[in-house]
This record gives sequence, structure tokens and C-alpha cells, in this order.
Amino acid sequence: MNQLAKGCKNLLVLLTVAGSALVSSQAVAQKTSDKTAMEDERRKLQQELRQIQQAYDAVKGESKNNLHQLAALNKKIELQNQYINNIGKEIRLIDDDIYYSAIEIKRLKKQMDTLKAHYARTVVYAYKNRSNYDYLNFIFSANSFNDAIKRIAYLKSYRNYREKQMEDIVKTNNLIDKRYAHQVASKKQKEGALVTRTNEYSVLDEQRTEKDSVAKLLQSQAGALQKQIAKKQQEDKQLKSDIASVVRKEIAEAKKIAQEEAKQRAAAEAKERQEAWARERLLETEKALAGAKPTTVSPGAAPAAPPPAQEVASAPSRELKFDPVGAGKTTTVRAVPKSDNSIVATAGPATVKKNTPPPPAPVVENKAPAGGYLNYKADDIALNSDFSQNRGKLPSPVDGVITLGFGRYKIEGVGPDIVGDNPGVTYTAQVGAPVRSVFGGEVVSISKVGGTSFVVLRHGKYFTAYSNLASVTVSKGASVARGQAIGTVGADEETGGGKLDFILMIEEKNVDPRVWLR
Repeated sequence: MNQLAKGCKNLLVLLTVAGSALVSSQAVAQKTSDKTAMEDERRKLQQELRQIQQAYDAVKGESKNNLHQLAALNKKIELQNQYINNIGKEIRLIDDDIYYSAIEIKRLKKQMDTLKAHYARTVVYAYKNRSNYDYLNFIFSANSFNDAIKRIAYLKSYRNYREKQMEDIVKTNNLIDKRYAHQVASKKQKEGALVTRTNEYSVLDEQRTEKDSVAKLLQSQAGALQKQIAKKQQEDKQLKSDIASVVRKEIAEAKKIAQEEAKQRAAAEAKERQEAWARERLLETEKALAGAKPTTVSPGAAPAAPPPAQEVASAPSRELKFDPVGAGKTTTVRAVPKSDNSIVATAGPATVKKNTPPPPAPVVENKAPAGGYLNYKADDIALNSDFSQNRGKLPSPVDGVITLGFGRYKIEGVGPDIVGDNPGVTYTAQVGAPVRSVFGGEVVSISKVGGTSFVVLRHGKYFTAYSNLASVTVSKGASVARGQAIGTVGADEETGGGKLDFILMIEEKNVDPRVWLR
């Protein structure tokens, strides 16, 4: 019983050690994944910070660009906060790493204690049986030769076991040393991250001070600022209206095509029903005539009084003929002379069933198909599905940085807050930089707005618009591929800097492009 309890205890210790190792390995895997995501996010933020700094430097110090300076500073502050939060994530990951290292060190120490205890028992046993005579006596006291061989093998395996114990102790000790070194490195890394975060907080304070300075300057230019804001809002309104008009036109054309196809199908179905109805009526008439009873009258015989409707054909014929009649009337089969001058006639009138009226023409409904007119054709359905599956994966239309987001925005600190509604997102980029399609589609509109152009692409029921283009390299009706250049970035009339307005619509609804871009 004691041996059984001891064995269970040892098994429990081993399971605990194995469980701790499993938890530790899972934690390390999760930490690695989080660290990779954090580093990717940091690289992206650093790139955006460099781009927004370039955009800010382009308008810095110019009096007419104060509003754009303020917008760029607001974006810089936003990115700076995200960068500081990213450093905070790094510090938390380092803390987790230090914590899990401490757990691993504790586990390894417990394992080391177990190994040392087992090794101590073997050492004590070996000391008590250290005489060569005892080993020889152990071998020669065997009952048979095979038993002696087994005892020799046992002694070898026991010696190997002791060596393996020693190797395990050394390996475990090395692992503990490595963990200690890793823990020290993590603590130094944490100290560096804390210093970096402190420095970035200082940069953030400088940016806020600079923002306040620009805001004060804007307050002294309230009149010019209001004109600039009004012009921007008017341009956004006009742009939104123009693009919505293009989308409505596309929907109207798709609706016209769908309704025309529906009329053609309805006409074909009506013709098919009419033909089926005519065949059914003819079949009923033939059945009625086939059911009439013929009577043969020989020449010279005195026939019975013929029915008033019976007539003898003036020309001989071998066919049975009938006259069409209206609904609800009867017809009499004509008596036709045969070659032997006998007459074939009906014994009585054959009644045709009352004709049913032809089926009415189907009513063509003007109801929109499921999913809308832009989700009607097979090509559009496939394209819409492909586009929706790329949510969050679309490439940026230009190498630049978003300085003004989608929807309602507010620029504070200039007296009355500047409030507007952006139909898409506004990129700041270099003048002449290539503008690329974010997805494959068709060019449905190329228009002028002031001195620049805007291009609208259709991707099934999805539409993308690229405004403030200095030049356009595609033509209306052309098919474009994902990533294909469609034009170049134009200069902002107010500032002279490069700007691109990018708009995404699902039919007539504006949506935030940032959700769809990677």
C-alpha cells in the first residue's frame, strides 16, 4: 500500500510538471503571436507618422495652409497616441514574459529538486554497495547463466541511469541559468520601453503645444478660415451629389435591362401557354369526332329520313371532314360518297365540349429582384461576393496618409469648432503620385470638378470614386484591374499640396473606406 501511494504521488508530481510545461509553452506561443501583431502595428504607425510629418512639413509656415496644418497636427497627435499605446502593449508583453519566466524558473527548480533527490538516493545506494566483491557476489549468486547475464545488463543500465540523472541535472541547471538571463534581458528591455514611452509623451506634449499655436493663429484669421471651410463643404457636397447621380444612373440602366428581360420572358411564356392551349383544344375536337358512329347507305336503298343538317359532298373524298363551331354548339359530319357510291354519314351529331377561354397574359411586375438591380446578373453576383470577401484587405489607392476621416468631423481650438461631413476619406500625398484602383471593375464616369477630375469605378453594386486627379489614364467603359493606375494626384487649390479624396459606396449609401482598406 505504501509503495502504491508513493507511486501515485510520483505520478502526480510528473503530471503537475508536465501541466506546468504545457501551460508555459501555450503562453509562449500566445506571447509570440501578440508580439508579432504588435510589431506589425508599430511599423505601420511609424510609417504613417513619417508620411504625416512630410505632409505637415509641406504646409508648415504658410499662412494660407493653417487649416491644413491644424488637420495634419490633429492626425499626428492621434497617431502619436496610438504609438504610445503600442509601446504600452510592449511593456505589458514584457511584464507577461517576466511573469512566465518566473513560473518556468520555479518549475525548473522543482524539477531540479526532484532530480537531485533521486540522484542522492542512487548515490547513497552506490556508496553502501561500493565494494567490487559485492558486485561480483551479486553476479555469481545468480541461479543460472541467463540470470547472471540479466544481472550484468541490470548493472549496466543502472550505471547508465545514474549518468542520465546527472545529465538531466546539468541540463536543467543550464535551463535555469538561461531563464535567469532571459529575465534580466526582459527587465532591461522593459526599462528601455519605459524610457521610449516617456520620450514619446514629451513629443506628444510638443505637438499639442504646436497645435495650440496654430489654433491661435487661425482664430485671428476667422474670416478667411470660414471662406475656406465653406468652399470645402461646398466641394464635398457637389462631389457627393455628382457621384450619387452616377450611381443612380447605373441603377436606372440596370433596372431598365432587368425589366426588358422580364418582359421578354413573360412574352415567351405567354406564347408557350397559347400554343399549349391550342394543342389541347385540337386534341379535344379530334377525340369528339373519333367518337361519332358511322352508317353505310347502299345505292338504290331507301335511306331513312336524313337529319336536316346532313349534306352530301359534291366531290368524292375518302377523308372525314368537319366544320369548326363556336363554343357550346354541335357539328354534323358531312356525308362523303365512297368509291362504290355508298355514303358514310354519322348516325347523329357529334358534340364538341365547350371551349375554355385562352389563358390570360402574365402580369409583368416592376418589383426589384432580390439583392437589387445591381445584384441581378450572374457576373454582378460573383463580383459582389468577391468584393465583400475583401473587406479589410483592399489596398490603399495612393501612397499617402489619411488626414481627414470619413463622416462627421470636428476641428477644435479655433474659436467656434470647425464641423463638416466628409463623404469619404482625404489622403495627403505628393502631387503627381499614381492613383490606383483598389479592386477590379469598370470605369462608369470621368468628370471634371474645377481644375481636377474624378473617376468613378463600378464593382457590381460597389462603387469607388477618386477625386482631385491631375490626370486620368483610363477611359469610360474600360475594364480596370486591382492595383491598376487610373490617374495621378492633383494639387489642392487652397494649399498647393497633393490631395486625394477617396469615396466608397454600396449602391447609393456612403460607407467608411477605412473599414475596407488594409
